[in-house]
Amino acid sequence: MTITNFIKKFRKSNRTLFTTPSHAQGAFIAPESLKMLGSKFFKCDFSEIEGFDNLSDPTGIIKTSEDNIASIYGAKASFFLTNGSTSGIIAAMFAVLNKNDKVLIARNCHKSIYNGLVLTGAVPVWLMPNYNKEWGIFENINLDYLEEILFRNKDIKAFIMTNPAYEGFMSDVYRISTICKKYNVILIVDEAHGALWNFNKLLGIPSLYQGADIVVQSLHKTAGALNPCALLHIGLESNINKKRVQNALNLINTTSPSYPMLVNIENTVNFLNSKKGKSKLIDLTKNINRLIRTLKDIPNLEVYSYNNDITKILIKVTNMSGFELSDILFNNYAIEDELANDKSVLFLTGLGTTKQKLNKLEKALINICENNIKISEEQNAKPVFSPIEPRVRYTPSLVWGKPSKDVELKYSLSRVCMELIADYPPGIPVLIPGEVIKKEHIQYLNNRQKIKVLL
Repeated sequence: MTITNFIKKFRKSNRTLFTTPSHAQGAFIAPESLKMLGSKFFKCDFSEIEGFDNLSDPTGIIKTSEDNIASIYGAKASFFLTNGSTSGIIAAMFAVLNKNDKVLIARNCHKSIYNGLVLTGAVPVWLMPNYNKEWGIFENINLDYLEEILFRNKDIKAFIMTNPAYEGFMSDVYRISTICKKYNVILIVDEAHGALWNFNKLLGIPSLYQGADIVVQSLHKTAGALNPCALLHIGLESNINKKRVQNALNLINTTSPSYPMLVNIENTVNFLNSKKGKSKLIDLTKNINRLIRTLKDIPNLEVYSYNNDITKILIKVTNMSGFELSDILFNNYAIEDELANDKSVLFLTGLGTTKQKLNKLEKALINICENNIKISEEQNAKPVFSPIEPRVRYTPSLVWGKPSKDVELKYSLSRVCMELIADYPPGIPVLIPGEVIKKEHIQYLNNRQKIKVLL
């Protein structure tokens, strides 16, 4: 029985609960919450009462639902995540890494990797993906460079990468996994933005199908679920122990998971796997492709279309920074993008992206390009990002909790950074505690007055 059907059946019972949550399935709801959320959300909010299941050791309805999701995604095992992909990444690291284990990490990974490094005590080895200066984005991982690092560091235990990249670039995970297997390295893929791929292969090829050992996906990013619904999968052919992953999740998860979120995860995946869901995905891709064709015909506007997931629409306008275009769209058209950099602007789409929304964006961009709308350069005086090769002095776990002090940025050269600095979105670290501050960091962070350094 599904979690959803179990709750529907339970509601018909006359059991009296003296348990958490204390709103008692909506017997009390703060008035403003009732106005905003309604009562139905609260009616499916339960704790692990008799007959229900426990997310930390599922044996009933949660296990049945997770097993069903594993079969849908083609995984050896799947796990509900009610604390986003962040919890999945940290748990994956906990499951395969011990203190002082070397882990290779692509530098365009999300900042949650830092939390995993602190908690596991693993030693990071950084890999810089290729960077496209014309668009201001990270792209592919050089396979020869990857193999060279693994050849020189035979003690690397795992490789963590992001696919697709935040802006949609898709890596050749199959070839990467082949190299990792050659050196007996576990491959963990942050596929937060690829949760739709299993249901429409025209969008991208799931990393699970390409040999990844562990894959983490965010259902809330493109698949239409609530924040922060997500999934963790173990690859069908992987040797990763399911119980070890469950134990890792139990270290970081709450003991009071949200049943409304569990229901939402279950229903989102089941819908995506249905005829209606797949039809909706086809309609979405048609609408996006139509918009992209239209945008490509607009003078002075360029659409990024190199090996990318089309649900991430990345554009740039001639003689206009991405920051500038973003501000114009927001201030003049009430359109908010997902991310802007000095070169381009990213528009994130998903199941909730209607044709009307895409039409509004299309008209705004046409108007901007036709009328050459500009705003002052001073309003957009923002630093230009360029990848900076990290220099690790200490591992994040070694400097965690060590004494620190704030110094003026201009006096921080060669000091050890003691704070995580990342532009958000996308949350890719510029500096991580334990890394040496370079002149390039000072140049990029020139809007900051102070920075925290090791005492």
